[in-house]
Amino acid sequence: MHPGFKIQNLSKQYSTTQIFHVLCLNISGSHITGLTGVSGCGKSTLARILLRMERYESGEIFYGDTLLEKLDLKYFRKKNQMVFQDPYLSVNPCFTTEKILREPLKINNQQKKEIGGKIAWVLDLLEIKSEYLNKYPMEVSGGELQRIVLGRALILEPEFLILDETFSCLDNIMAKRLMIDLKKIAENLNMGILFISHQLQRVEFFTDCIVNLNDRKRV
Repeated sequence: MHPGFKIQNLSKQYSTTQIFHVLCLNISGSHITGLTGVSGCGKSTLARILLRMERYESGEIFYGDTLLEKLDLKYFRKKNQMVFQDPYLSVNPCFTTEKILREPLKINNQQKKEIGGKIAWVLDLLEIKSEYLNKYPMEVSGGELQRIVLGRALILEPEFLILDETFSCLDNIMAKRLMIDLKKIAENLNMGILFISHQLQRVEFFTDCIVNLNDRKRV
């Protein structure tokens, strides 16, 4: 189980623009937490900071009881994955589905004899048709590609998943179906999720609790 994040007095700014100042927040490692707020309040910035993709000016972030910066970066990134808004911008257009799913396993030195089994597992997990393995991103629908991108994140069996406006390019029916599936997956894998979105109806449907970054209230 993911130990969760504890954010203490975090401050971040770009040039002369203050994104947030002395932010204090706890993010559960065993629930689906929704993160909302107006555009520009720092939702995506916070996500990138949590995954050590961006620096901050002051404050501390703990992963469980350990300072974030003291953790081995490669191990941390393997256990904490992020899925972005536009699936077409999240993949190499020259990669087939099989290569998209295979790449994180190769990077993390997964044994060759186990890679096929892991790919088959994630196809079954997300109901991705095996016939898509030889297809390129532009040959599948946006909904199917979003499943493939989710599969790439889940194939490493992370402890925690950050979804940054991940379903916003999908219609309500497709988004709801993916959220239902992902809820079951999170429960089965004992995985925590941070779901960032400005679409409050979807946040309320998908998450266990909601944090509004504008007033830092949990509901």
